[in-house]
Amino acid sequence: MKNLLLTFLVVTIVCLDLGYTLICHQRHGLQTCEPAQKFCFAQTVMPFPNHPLTLMGCTYSCPTEKNAVCCSTDKCNR
Repeated sequence: MKNLLLTFLVVTIVCLDLGYTLICHQRHGLQTCEPAQKFCFAQTVMPFPNHPLTLMGCTYSCPTEKNAVCCSTDKCNR
């Protein structure tokens, strides 16, 4: 009986997702961040005149540019 309970406990621990990972918007859909990536970002860049491009996704640290948005909750960078 003890072996059965121990086996059940081990299987339960292995099957649980013990780590939390952040989910951020990216250009097309959602991205599950790596465990060390604690922030979502959105930043508009202008690669060509009059053609803005918004970059979105996970990041390790917040961008310092004035046109960047940084946040730390799921799907917050929309």
